[in-house]
Amino acid sequence: MKKPAIPIMALLLLACCGVGACAQENPLGQAVAQLFNDRQQVKHAAYAAWRTAKDDGPQVAMKKSFAHLKKATDVAEAIPAQAAPDTFAAWWYNVAAQYWCEIAAQKPGGESFVKASEGIQMARRDLERALGWDQEMSKRVLQEAVKTMQSFK
Repeated sequence: MKKPAIPIMALLLLACCGVGACAQENPLGQAVAQLFNDRQQVKHAAYAAWRTAKDDGPQVAMKKSFAHLKKATDVAEAIPAQAAPDTFAAWWYNVAAQYWCEIAAQKPGGESFVKASEGIQMARRDLERALGWDQEMSKRVLQEAVKTMQSFK
């Protein structure tokens, strides 16, 4: 994996995060948040993202996140509910990339993954803000996501 490309992908992801205003009454943010109530969808999206980031690397997971966000931005303004599944998947690929970067950063020689992880975290936070999620919701959902990913070991 080309480690310097991960921060670049994170910046590209940031560029696509104009998926609505940062507001509490964000229709896309609400639609995405609803998807977390469906355990089957959570399990499916989380495992697909986890497996991709584990097998193919965080860079590939970020590319998939970017592709899902690009697809979502095409319909987000007109029909937020149709953009929700792709935005949901993008968030999971982002989290999986961050998860595996943080694991790689703890290994000998993993210093380059620390910077990559920081870029990925910034992209995830910006996406969450674009969805209108407050800090409390973002933290809660991320903690649950990490627990879910840890269960796949």
